[in-house]
Amino acid sequence: MSAPSAAAMLESELWVSFVSLLRSYAAAAQLSSGDTVQFEETENSITAASGHARFDMQCDLRTGAGNWQLRSDHEGKMQGRFQLLHDGRIALDDKTLDLDHAAIDFAAALRAAAARQARNDR
Repeated sequence: MSAPSAAAMLESELWVSFVSLLRSYAAAAQLSSGDTVQFEETENSITAASGHARFDMQCDLRTGAGNWQLRSDHEGKMQGRFQLLHDGRIALDDKTLDLDHAAIDFAAALRAAAARQARNDR
């Protein structure tokens, strides 16, 4: 197997692993909060929505680089870029985390945005 195709396989596997972690942590947060999280996925993107909050990620599977965006009606939009690293971590705009910690943080941010939006809708 050539080096470029092996690297592309690694990027793809890292992405699949990260998406799985994100889905798992969002589902766990859903159980404790009672909120519903809906997922839409393609080969290189995931959307998680809860109430009026929405989290989107897209990844270039050739390079492991991508972007993320968290939106809610009340708070507007937060966004950033990321790079999947070959050592099983993810470099976010200003920090590097293990994939599971990044997934926990993103799931928590979605849950918090949805909860704040729900409070403001009352």
